[in-house]
Amino acid sequence: MSEVKSGFAAFRPRARLLKLIGEELISDEVVAITELVKNAHDADAATVTISFRSVSTPGGEITISDDGCGMDLDTFLSGWMEPAGSTKASSASKQTRSGRRVLGEKGVGRFAADKLGRYLELVSRRKGQPEVRAEFDWDQFDDDGEMLSSIKNRWEVRPVSEITKQGTTLRIHGLRERWTERMFKRLSTRLARLQSPFGSSHGFSISIETDEFPEYAGELRSTFLDRAPYSVEVAFDGRDTLRVECCRKHRSVPAPASSSNLSCGPVRIRLYAFDLETEAVARVGPRHDVRAWLREWSGVSVYRDGFRIWPYGEPHDDWLRLDQRRVNNPVVCLSNNQVVGFIDISRDRNPELLDQTNREGLIHNKAFEDLRRIVEHSFQMLETERQRLRHPAASAADRRRRTAVKVPVADAIERLVPGADRTTQRELRRVIAEARVTAEQQQAEHARLLDAYTDLAAAGEAAIGIGGVLGSLVDQLRSELGSTPQARNDGVSSTRTEAILTSIAGHLSLLTSIGAAGSHKRRTMDVVAEMESFRSLMLPLLAERGVTMTVTSEPDQLLRVDMNPHAFRRVLHILLSNSLDWLIRTPDARISVHARTAADRCEVTFSDNGPGISRDAATRAFEPMFTTKEGGRGMGLTLARALVQQSGGRMDVVLDGRRRGAHVRLLLPRKRSRATLHA
Repeated sequence: MSEVKSGFAAFRPRARLLKLIGEELISDEVVAITELVKNAHDADAATVTISFRSVSTPGGEITISDDGCGMDLDTFLSGWMEPAGSTKASSASKQTRSGRRVLGEKGVGRFAADKLGRYLELVSRRKGQPEVRAEFDWDQFDDDGEMLSSIKNRWEVRPVSEITKQGTTLRIHGLRERWTERMFKRLSTRLARLQSPFGSSHGFSISIETDEFPEYAGELRSTFLDRAPYSVEVAFDGRDTLRVECCRKHRSVPAPASSSNLSCGPVRIRLYAFDLETEAVARVGPRHDVRAWLREWSGVSVYRDGFRIWPYGEPHDDWLRLDQRRVNNPVVCLSNNQVVGFIDISRDRNPELLDQTNREGLIHNKAFEDLRRIVEHSFQMLETERQRLRHPAASAADRRRRTAVKVPVADAIERLVPGADRTTQRELRRVIAEARVTAEQQQAEHARLLDAYTDLAAAGEAAIGIGGVLGSLVDQLRSELGSTPQARNDGVSSTRTEAILTSIAGHLSLLTSIGAAGSHKRRTMDVVAEMESFRSLMLPLLAERGVTMTVTSEPDQLLRVDMNPHAFRRVLHILLSNSLDWLIRTPDARISVHARTAADRCEVTFSDNGPGISRDAATRAFEPMFTTKEGGRGMGLTLARALVQQSGGRMDVVLDGRRRGAHVRLLLPRKRSRATLHA
């Protein structure tokens, strides 16, 4: 055929296409009712009522009524009858006339009605206008032979007979599912949790009416939230600061460190935690009621513009991987069934947090991952506070009472000596002497073992930190070696491979130096020389991070202390690792280490120009497992102080409002005689 034909063709959708799209957008009956409630919200309704009549039988009916702005005939024909279109707001403002943020943007209300039942009667009225009534038989759209444009739905404009002022009523019958008590429980809970606890629902209320399950009518109240033993409220400013309220105390802390700006935008977070032991549950309320409530409410929900985003916060939706964290650290970390949490976002403040197309959940982009990091960081603060309340430090009086009860065996025997004869007295004194020697030996052995474990733990802390860097470098090396032969022979590729290998060698050398095994004995050490040696070892890591480190001391002074050089390096490495974590977003990042004499001690001050340490955090900085750092273990400073104390020194945080950054001070006993031994 030599003749060429051309033209234009339009899609001719089958009627069944509408059903297929609806099945993708609306997953179940509860989601369907939620979408219809959102429609009422977007119509500026003050109230919406969901009425159920005989829904556990085939002849049941669901009616959803609101007092919103309603529709006239033109709005109905050009808006409601155009699937995937919306007349609720312009694309520029995305707000209703009363200033509410539009929730239902995809025009999916028709599909929600189809999901619930086979037949729909719609009655709507604009203020001062007659009523518009329409009927729909959704089963007509199941016919594969019918075109979408060929199915007609009857409408009429009639005098006012049902809606006295304004609003919309949807009557759905021929229900596709018989409603059960379990479905009502899910619906009641979802509707109770639909509106944000942050109070941004613009005077919008939801109520349920039912003739078969009256116990689920109304809203399910958050009965036990105010009795939670642990809670924290966090507000992220969208840039670099978290405002934290915990135990009625307010403080500001830096946001989780990141190599790039956090893109999720401003966020508000409220977290409530509960202990699940029987006695702990009983302190909250009746055990059966509390446990039933927790089963329905546990999880962390996300709210946008006052309304909840599914499925976050559902009992089995552990989107923060809390249960996985608890497996790794069951003593400290909370599980998903112990927590009730709320997160508040908005379309205006958080434009990068986008809906998935099925209206369930957010797209997993960088903004979503940043949001998850901030929430996980908030959990760390909540878990730290929980540990503090569950395991308070013993008071001085408690320690004295325990010491008084635990009388050594030697002292107990000595009280028997005065009443014994001379022969017995001599034998008792011999036993006492042997007991004291044995006790001293055991005490020395325990101290030696404790020092060894502390030393080993510090080396492990250093290895973990450096291991992460090495892992990244090894991955880069594998990528280079996996290139084509031509790429490997290329001069640029070879140079890059050589640079990576050199960096790995440098880090391994650093790990060997810091984690080197050796004698735990103290010896005379030149502090400034050790500080300079440590700085030289760290230069590759500092260069990668873009951080400058300086070492200074008083001129013409030889500062010597009695300390194991390996322990000193490990202390400096712990302090350096902390500073590098907090300096990620600091321009012109700097670290300084200054040594000087202070009477009979040597004072070493380790400083950086990062966000610093708050007063509250400073009082707990050396507590085991206390951390304000994302992913932190809370053991670094604890181990560093133990190493310093092994040498008879002290370590504390210096709070100086005149200077920016964090400042940690080491006070070490000076060595005034004997020659310096530099390792």
